[in-house]
Amino acid sequence: MTDSKTEKEHMFDRIKTLYGDRLDEEQLKAVEASIDPMIAGVEQLRKTPLENSDEPYSVFKPYRKDRR
Repeated sequence: MTDSKTEKEHMFDRIKTLYGDRLDEEQLKAVEASIDPMIAGVEQLRKTPLENSDEPYSVFKPYRKDRR
């Protein structure tokens, strides 16, 4: 991040702004605690080198007449 706030603080502030009026203190603490694993996952994704030409991974699911 380029400013003094961490990514976690930015995310929590945004969530608090959007939903803070509907969440009590205990729920806000749970939300804040749940941000750490998300940031860890995002950091892992950021470490993955990608080129502009890299296409998304797609899952092939063949059609089967006997399954709907």
